[in-house]
Amino acid sequence: MYIFINKLKWFIYDIITSGWDAMLWLINMPVHFDTKNNKAGSRIIMYVGEFLPPRIARLAKWCKRYENFTTLLLCHKRGFVEKFSSEEVDHVILFRNKWHLKRLVRNLPAPYVLHGFAPKSKYPYIALEACKKYHSSAPVITDYQDVFILYYGHDSTLNWLREELPFEKQCFQLSDGIVAHSLEPAVGMRMWDVTGKKKRIFFPLYADNDYFYSTPKTFSSDDIHLVYAGGVMGSHRDKVHYGSVQFHWLIEYLTKQKIHFHIYPSPSVIRADFMEYEQVAKENPFFHFHTSVAQQDLPGELSKYHYGLMPFFKANSGQSDLKHKYATTLKLFNYVEAGIPILSSADVIYQSWLVERYKLGIVVPQKETFADIRKVIEKVPYDIQVKNLSENREKLSLKKHTPRLLEFYKSLQ
Repeated sequence: MYIFINKLKWFIYDIITSGWDAMLWLINMPVHFDTKNNKAGSRIIMYVGEFLPPRIARLAKWCKRYENFTTLLLCHKRGFVEKFSSEEVDHVILFRNKWHLKRLVRNLPAPYVLHGFAPKSKYPYIALEACKKYHSSAPVITDYQDVFILYYGHDSTLNWLREELPFEKQCFQLSDGIVAHSLEPAVGMRMWDVTGKKKRIFFPLYADNDYFYSTPKTFSSDDIHLVYAGGVMGSHRDKVHYGSVQFHWLIEYLTKQKIHFHIYPSPSVIRADFMEYEQVAKENPFFHFHTSVAQQDLPGELSKYHYGLMPFFKANSGQSDLKHKYATTLKLFNYVEAGIPILSSADVIYQSWLVERYKLGIVVPQKETFADIRKVIEKVPYDIQVKNLSENREKLSLKKHTPRLLEFYKSLQ
């Protein structure tokens, strides 16, 4: 009921505010833009999207570290998560509806690049159209980690997903460049039949060097602590779509082995989806449900534990094989930052390849393996696992790879 009421609230809000903002757009009412945070001679990177993911503030910080940029975030009011932002974002403007966004893009200073972020593509597409009309010299890129067409193909029983797909197609077709944070965009472009040599860069999230931890900890078979950070969903949610982030089965497996399981929910998770986990934690001494923390604080929290989890198995959801094969997630790199080895499902093929290729942890072959996970994690001494990860994480760092992104920006000018 809470979820329905929340959707209804934002639907009504959009209708009420759209009339006013459409009028202001028609008369071209100027917008106020305080330039006090702008450095002299800086160029603007304008980030635009509906739901703010944590990767954007990380990109803003490292782009500014290498070159003289001012970073400007345009995010829908309902999708802004303060714990995903940071002081490295110089300007945050929350738009109300598509007319407000069009007005902002038209009247704000021309960006060096407009960097739209998805997976929801409606508002990045609206910003793309406005930028091409009013700032034609500014290149427009769209930034994808998740690509919706990979979930179920061109057809879906989910109404909101069907409505988003045409905007996703348009963003792929009309963007000047694509930033791919996973392998999904390459597959999505083929599924959308996007032809031609569109410029794109593979930039798989990476680890933030500022938060590299090396926290010594003892490892005892009698006192093992596993941690998961990210999205969680309650049992009331559709298991076909959300089953991979419903963790009741894992709580049961680990509790039977007297292994501690900690969850740090994403700040974007709504209370209706984690109330039942809070109740389980009150009754189960081996399950611990923590409050969400800001992105910059997360690696420090995770560093307290022994292993980071990516327990995403095909058996738990109805999402496509393509989704499991090509997806990636920031939590992988958060665990790398924390300096803790990863236990990754073999079903997430690209991510498990990263774990094996860079010796970041252990690949778990199937869901049932978690029923006796000690057999897996005790094959290699824990200190060796930590050492391997620490020696390889620089290769997967933002410090090393951000110059490639900046060169990509330049190639579009």
